[in-house]
Amino acid sequence: MKKKFSTRRNLILLIVGIIILGLCGYYLYARSFAVLPDVSISLMQDIHRPGANDRVLIISPHPDDETIACAGYIERAVENKSKIKVVLVTDGNRRGFGPERHTEFKETLKILGVGEENLTFLELPEFYLKEKISSDQLKNILETEIKNFSPTVLFYPDSSDENPDHKFIGEVTGSIVAKDNIENYAYLVHFPYFPQPVGLRTEYNLTPPVKLVDFSHHWQKFMLEQSEEDKKLEALSVYKTQLRTPLLHNLLMSMVRQNELFSAK
Repeated sequence: MKKKFSTRRNLILLIVGIIILGLCGYYLYARSFAVLPDVSISLMQDIHRPGANDRVLIISPHPDDETIACAGYIERAVENKSKIKVVLVTDGNRRGFGPERHTEFKETLKILGVGEENLTFLELPEFYLKEKISSDQLKNILETEIKNFSPTVLFYPDSSDENPDHKFIGEVTGSIVAKDNIENYAYLVHFPYFPQPVGLRTEYNLTPPVKLVDFSHHWQKFMLEQSEEDKKLEALSVYKTQLRTPLLHNLLMSMVRQNELFSAK
């Protein structure tokens, strides 16, 4: 009887072990093959380079998204005498750090060369914005900002982003630019196992998730000079409210790569 019980127990342990190994294997596989390989960057086209005649508008859901996604482009645009405007959609106050994050936002963009007079604060509530304002209301607000600035180049969050605010703002902005003749690019911040590898790995390129290599995304790159990478890291380091959270710290540091990544729309 004891032998029979021992055999059954060993069989259960074996099954559990196989399941655990399988899950670990899937996790490692998902991480390893979650994004396109680094060499794929050579197959991507370059996005529009900012010039003196450009008017660059960046729509940022939260304080930090503009720097995570576009710091290098912002710095190059400033250097090339483009006019720049950054629209901060939410108040960033979900965790009660709104005022502190606003200060970080201003300081960060000052490092990148954008003065406070070129910043707009819409002060909409952070997180699940879709439940607090309708698509039509947000569309009217963003249409006004776009019309008043008349950008030649527009950056906004990708609607495939898994953060609910990014997704909502991306969908609404996408519906606006679909009928306008504006050079526009969507950027991705929140997506499973993106970017890879995790951490400050400036020798790597930023490549898109395999799951988003589809007909709705035309991935393009903006290659950064070493000085622009360094300035991006300096700028992101100002966001202490984000860096104190391990997951957000890893995300911010992981976005400092040899390029910035956008989907041309």
